[in-house]
Amino acid sequence: MRWIIFDFAGVIGRHQPEEARDGMVALTGAESDRFWAAYWDHRDPYDRGLTTAGDFWSAVSKTLETDFTAEVASELIRLDITSWLTPDPATVELIARLKKQGLGVALLSNAPHELADALEDVPWMADLDHRFFSSRLAISKPSPEIYTAVLATLGADPGECVFIDDRPPNVAAAEAVGMRALVFADAVILDQDLTRLLREAERPGLGSLG
Repeated sequence: MRWIIFDFAGVIGRHQPEEARDGMVALTGAESDRFWAAYWDHRDPYDRGLTTAGDFWSAVSKTLETDFTAEVASELIRLDITSWLTPDPATVELIARLKKQGLGVALLSNAPHELADALEDVPWMADLDHRFFSSRLAISKPSPEIYTAVLATLGADPGECVFIDDRPPNVAAAEAVGMRALVFADAVILDQDLTRLLREAERPGLGSLG
């Protein structure tokens, strides 16, 4: 086992807190369910870097049958980016321990350019040896091409990698290209699961990661 590859949102970083979610909804004046349906309906091309942040929020506004002012759109962009920037300290600590064990650690995240750029600057991402973002690859999970692109860059065989994501379809897609993969619940369970996989892979000298 050479590489442990982490998803970002819901794994290394926490999902958007309710306060941030409520703030975006309030700014638009939309009903919450309609807002989030529009947000996710238009998210994939934005995550793949095919549309700009302005285009994304313009599409959301049209679905909501409104027209955001330039000031509202700018604030939505800011709130959206910052809403994703809360780390999960236990996962961040686990990544540091994995690296000390001599394993390669990488990130594979569906993230638009603005969020990818922000994540390059936060100190708690420093231990990740490689960071792959859908916007920079123009492919998003769970497309198989994004996993093969990561493998090619790492110079790794699928069986040498473990992929971790909180979304089962993304985990299943990684398994389909030959990676070992785990659905993330929390860092404690992940620590246990990785220790088991590493022992099965017969890496000498690797005891518990804890």
